[in-house]
Amino acid sequence: MEKLLIADKTTWGSKALNLALMQEYGLPIPAFSVYRLNTFREATQQAYLARKQASYEREELSLEGLSETLQTWSRELVKAADFQQVSELQTDGLYSVRSSATVEDSRDTSFAGQFKTHLHVPAHQLREAIAEVVSSLYSLSSLSYLLHHNIDLNEAEMLVIVQEMIEGDVSGVYFTANPQGVLNEHIAVLGFGTGDQIVEDRVPTTTLTHYPMDQLTYFEVTEEANVVTSPIPTDAQISALEAMASQVNELFGPFMDIEFTFKDQQLYVLQARPITTFEQDISELEAKIILDNSNIIESYPGTTTPLTFSFIQAAYSSVFRGLAQRIVGTKSVKEGVILNAYEATFQDMIAMVNSRVYYQIQNWYQLLQLLPFSKKIIPVWQDMLGVRQTAIPQTPSHISGWQRVKVSFNILKAFKSAPKLMQQLDRDFQAIEQIYLTDYSSSASFQQLHELFVTLKEAVLDQWDITLVNDLYAFVFTGLHKHLNKKRPEAELELTGIEQIESMKPANELARLVIEIHQQPDYHRQLRRIHNNSHNTLIRSFVENDQHYLTTAIRNYIQQYGNRVPEELKLETATYQTHPELFIEALLNYPIEMSQESSRQLNYSTNGGFNPIRRYVREQALQGIRYRESSRLNRTRIYGMMRQIFLTMGQRLVESGHLKAVEDVFWLTLDELFALPDTKTGSANFIQQRKEKYQLDQGLPAVNRYLFIDQLIEKNNVGIHIATKQSNGETFSGIACSKGQIRAEVIKIDSIQAISPQDTRGKIIVTRMTDPGWVHLLTQASGIIAERGSMLSHTAIISRELGLPSIVNVSGIMAALETGDIVEMDGQLGTIRRVVKGGSR
Repeated sequence: MEKLLIADKTTWGSKALNLALMQEYGLPIPAFSVYRLNTFREATQQAYLARKQASYEREELSLEGLSETLQTWSRELVKAADFQQVSELQTDGLYSVRSSATVEDSRDTSFAGQFKTHLHVPAHQLREAIAEVVSSLYSLSSLSYLLHHNIDLNEAEMLVIVQEMIEGDVSGVYFTANPQGVLNEHIAVLGFGTGDQIVEDRVPTTTLTHYPMDQLTYFEVTEEANVVTSPIPTDAQISALEAMASQVNELFGPFMDIEFTFKDQQLYVLQARPITTFEQDISELEAKIILDNSNIIESYPGTTTPLTFSFIQAAYSSVFRGLAQRIVGTKSVKEGVILNAYEATFQDMIAMVNSRVYYQIQNWYQLLQLLPFSKKIIPVWQDMLGVRQTAIPQTPSHISGWQRVKVSFNILKAFKSAPKLMQQLDRDFQAIEQIYLTDYSSSASFQQLHELFVTLKEAVLDQWDITLVNDLYAFVFTGLHKHLNKKRPEAELELTGIEQIESMKPANELARLVIEIHQQPDYHRQLRRIHNNSHNTLIRSFVENDQHYLTTAIRNYIQQYGNRVPEELKLETATYQTHPELFIEALLNYPIEMSQESSRQLNYSTNGGFNPIRRYVREQALQGIRYRESSRLNRTRIYGMMRQIFLTMGQRLVESGHLKAVEDVFWLTLDELFALPDTKTGSANFIQQRKEKYQLDQGLPAVNRYLFIDQLIEKNNVGIHIATKQSNGETFSGIACSKGQIRAEVIKIDSIQAISPQDTRGKIIVTRMTDPGWVHLLTQASGIIAERGSMLSHTAIISRELGLPSIVNVSGIMAALETGDIVEMDGQLGTIRRVVKGGSR
């Protein structure tokens, strides 16, 4: 046996060469040597192999006979070999003996699981172990694999790696992409002892999942009789694995399969090779489905029920189809062909994975590329939505150069008319609202409710695509404003002070109502007594029927703004309109001094100087933002109408015995809901299954982006543990949205349900994102830091109106900061510095 000293791919094989490269790179590799059976290359042995292969091809020798003959031949070669260089190894140690065939772990042939490995081999048994590894090149399965790939027998040479045996405490395999088809998801499987125990399913295992871009890690252990029987990885082990994966990817590229072990908390890398289970060549792997929750997480935070998702999926499809019709046209046959080519794209603008809603962002890029100057517009769009990973995937185009010119003309025409059309849309909404008020009845039949739903849906979606044009209008002019004022930090204030901005009206009206109620002590006491002593149905009856002028004001507020609550676009959300008792509670818990502060008129705008171009751009940006916020409030009201229709449908289905509870309606899709009255089979079983899945999904952390090869893949985890690594960093940065410097205590909000305005007063809110229903909390805070968001997110717009320092798109801030920390934030520079940790005071 010849010990090879110079690493070379043609002589070492990929597995041994990879070990050498990792060792050189500084990764912790147990000491190893590579040996070659030098007699294999002798002319007589090569001729022998050729004769045997020829006999097999002439069918003079069966595959089984060929395998048996060559295994015996190779063992005899090892038996007769000079082992002088192997015997130089320490005699008191234990070794692992692994294959490194010249054809192994290549791009086209992996030979995964074909060759033998021997562990815990004492020095005096190395010859036998090496003979077993060498002869495994000619096992029945290996030979079949070789010949299937048209590899001549004398081209395949088995080299052997003899490595210091590490008796690991915990071992496993780490994949730098999920072999099932998720390219940005790392998966590791860990078990006690050495790696062979895991591969052979002899020990319980822990599955660890890591998302490098999100710096998010969680793991799922095995439990038997409520006792954890698999390893619980420590923070140090998780950090070591993540660092190892990063280094291996830097060295070899993505999509690697890495075997490792921990001994006394020290990590060792045992081998690394490309993942072999992907159907495509890894050099050609790409994500055909890209899910991203930028911006949409503000509308649909956390988990979402099937009814909401199916409703918004239909809405997105209709609105984008309408937009395409507007900019492509509908008059000619060619235009119809183009629209049909994009139909599948319209159907899949969003997706849901583990009950969380995402943009199918590759489809958004496909439609955005229809626009003129798309290479300039897409980065602005990404910036305005807070998209962090800005690479643009290749997507098919279905229009010619001349048709693209027509699209350019139509989009410019739509841009020009957008302000007038947004005004018309607002007037049309008043008519739609009147249809609802006239035709809706809590006693309506299921069929009448369905007809009302269809009427409202068609009326709303007929022109709603203009809101997308206005969004783009706002994005472009806000981006231009930012570009023209790079050297004027104060210019951000020029996008504040939007007169009567719709997003602020609910907060201002609430503040005014609280003040009025406190000015009427008798009424205030009556309201508190009813709240404290009455059942919810009695509170609702009071709100609906009491004739006091303040109760009338409460009814008016609920009618106007009763759907403006956190998570208002989820149909399953309890709003002030569906649950008036929640509004009474909010009124009573809102301190009077806060109301007086909130009711002050805030206007921080500047005039933009005397530069006419900058002034024009500012005016157009403000106009786009104003209409955007107005349409958002109208959208909230539309969802309120639909929510009430669906709840009443649920009531009819309870009465007919199709549902057990009214709220079960949210666990149906639209199609299932409309078909249920004609269905004889019960829905209870699958509704219960969906509720159980939803509960499990709530335990999964929110992933910001998924890269799927060709199909959506959901998790089915039970009892996961999220790794919460303490951040050593004290400084953070994000997108500066509203100027101001403040030093204050942090209140970290992961769930708004348990937070009241008093809790946020004077504090810096740190959260994943906000939605329009957060405005009552924001009015009391001294600053806002969000993990997601952009210049046009709700957090940014409202904080600028309130004059609050705000910074958004701060990666990892929820894991880094804790409630009670003292931080300094600069809303102009977008910087954050932790001054005191909560537990250090």
